[in-house]
Amino acid sequence: FQLYFKSYFKEPFGEYIDRLRREFALQLIQEGELTHVEIAERVGYANDTALYNVIKKKYQRTPSEYKELISQNKKVVTDRITCQIITSDEIPVLYLSYIGNYNNLSSSVFEEDSWDKLYDCAFSQNILTENEEYWGICYDNQEITDPAKCRFYACMTVSKSIQRKKADEIKCMMIPKSQYAVFTYIGAYEGLDHFYDTAIQSIPFEYRLSDNLILERYLNSSTDTPDSGLVTELWIPIIKGSTT
Repeated sequence: FQLYFKSYFKEPFGEYIDRLRREFALQLIQEGELTHVEIAERVGYANDTALYNVIKKKYQRTPSEYKELISQNKKVVTDRITCQIITSDEIPVLYLSYIGNYNNLSSSVFEEDSWDKLYDCAFSQNILTENEEYWGICYDNQEITDPAKCRFYACMTVSKSIQRKKADEIKCMMIPKSQYAVFTYIGAYEGLDHFYDTAIQSIPFEYRLSDNLILERYLNSSTDTPDSGLVTELWIPIIKGSTT
């Protein structure tokens, strides 16, 4: 298992788990909704002192210094953008997992090696929908995670969930039911990072972020659409309750 895991993720299993815990802690510090004691408990450190020591040793900053740096660099949105509030049922999808820099996802090579494969698999299994949809799940924040280790799922909706072997390259999953604030972005994928910041700060005041997956829905393709005409929906999971 250790050898197989390292060959795929390019780091030992123990280091992978430790890194994800650190990065999750940084994400929670960045969001600023929990105390350091609550973050330590949530992530699995013994106490806030352990959290302090881990962050200080790895990043040469204390959690408070990191939070202050983020606050200084954060661009406050003056013009909020509008969104739709949508409650989605579970969505069955086929998916391919990808590890690497998110900037590579817009290439035509990635298109052929992901979406085309998903379509062919769905066709062969007779689970194509009348109008298939293409979604993306970005699990990591490139401001926190090394871009070369960022995780992404390329997904395509199908008519039903099917059994797939763990060793299969293409797998099946259910995107969970959730309530979302849905924002529409038009333009090159490279501009999505800034749009994320704007969208999150534009979530209606009576809602806050939930722990469900943040999704991207691609309404057209870079293979036949100029960058300026690409349309992407950003689905941010929310729950009732203000952060203030």
